[in-house]
Amino acid sequence: MTQVWDVSVLVDGVGRILEVRGQANLHLGQDGKGLIGQSIINFVDDSDVEHFQGFFKKLRPVIAAPRCVVHLKTPAFGIRSYVMQAEPGNQLETYWLMFAAAGPGMSATAIKDAQLPATFADDSRMLRLIEMAASESDSTLDLTVIAIAALRDRRKRGQLQGKNIELLEAELEQAILDVSKEGTASKTGAGEFSVLHSHQQSVHEIESNLRDVAGRFGVGKEELGFHATTVKIEAGSTPSAIREKIAFAYNSVREDLDEFDSTATPVDMMKVLAFCVVALAIGGIVGAVLAYMP
Repeated sequence: MTQVWDVSVLVDGVGRILEVRGQANLHLGQDGKGLIGQSIINFVDDSDVEHFQGFFKKLRPVIAAPRCVVHLKTPAFGIRSYVMQAEPGNQLETYWLMFAAAGPGMSATAIKDAQLPATFADDSRMLRLIEMAASESDSTLDLTVIAIAALRDRRKRGQLQGKNIELLEAELEQAILDVSKEGTASKTGAGEFSVLHSHQQSVHEIESNLRDVAGRFGVGKEELGFHATTVKIEAGSTPSAIREKIAFAYNSVREDLDEFDSTATPVDMMKVLAFCVVALAIGGIVGAVLAYMP
């Protein structure tokens, strides 16, 4: 039986409403045109806001999101339970959030219990996630850029012959995702990552954890080749300030890596360049939009 949704909203990567379908007046108290440009989080009840934000940040186009129950603030019904389904939109960095009033026979998990695995974001999504986290946070967050020579340096990979490189890589990547704030982590290239985390987690703790993982595979400190730079993302940081911090972190890590230019593949270098270009482009677009907003 096909699910009938009471109201559906198309949102961008930060949860801003782009399009509305269904009975918006009844369930959200405004017509579709009036909702354009508003954040969907404004309609989520306070009890679910934190869980909704964490769920939204883990959305990826390639991962099926589970149905979950979320409480919305509605003028007609007060605080009401809705079953929500999230699906990728047709445009890059957009998602359809579809809501149906919860009732008998509708099976879904409370959003606080919804299991959505953390996966690496692409470069564009990562920049959006950092901006979202900075706007939501009341305290400083740490953005750490990590380079692991054993995974990105062909010479070092060659020295690990006889070890299960693929499994080692998978375990190291999972360890990086585990320390991220609500899945806010990206993989820029082979052995290169950025991860947003609480300042209570020091880079030394992250390094120690990754060394422990590598040690289980018989890979020592020198073989692993860990390099990292951490920058502070202040609460409410502007997109341009965030871009400057990202650029500084990547440049610092690259200066620390021996023979980076000689061992990096052309594909690696193009990915790094692309990340910087995306950061500048998104920042320019956001700045232009803010400039013309009343």
